[in-house]
Amino acid sequence: MAPHLSNDEFFSSLTDLLSKTSQKARGSVFLSQKPLIDSVSNSPPSILIRATDGNTNAPNPKASSKDGKVTKNKTSKDKVKFATVVNADDLETFYTRYADVCKSGMTGMKKRDRSKRKAKGKAGAAKATKA
Repeated sequence: MAPHLSNDEFFSSLTDLLSKTSQKARGSVFLSQKPLIDSVSNSPPSILIRATDGNTNAPNPKASSKDGKVTKNKTSKDKVKFATVVNADDLETFYTRYADVCKSGMTGMKKRDRSKRKAKGKAGAAKATKA
């Protein structure tokens, strides 16, 4: 596994990932965090922050050929993933900058269209009351 990035490198990589994803018609960015607990010391734990685009080379189970074999999409790209470790002392300043980067990266996103789901829900409720 690749070594963890510094906090500044992480922010620049996250900014690039968010901008590339927002330029595409579709895409996701997954952010996760977990504590790195050190059983030896009683100090507050450091936090591991990860980011990925969710792109995998795994074949789509719904994309099978006529003979029933699953074919792998040859145009898929490699998964982008990177991480950083934040010390407990630096958490407040890190999260302030992290929130700013995430907010600025979400400006190009559009709100999901949920009108189809609402229409289905209303149609299903109308059928249930008629029966």
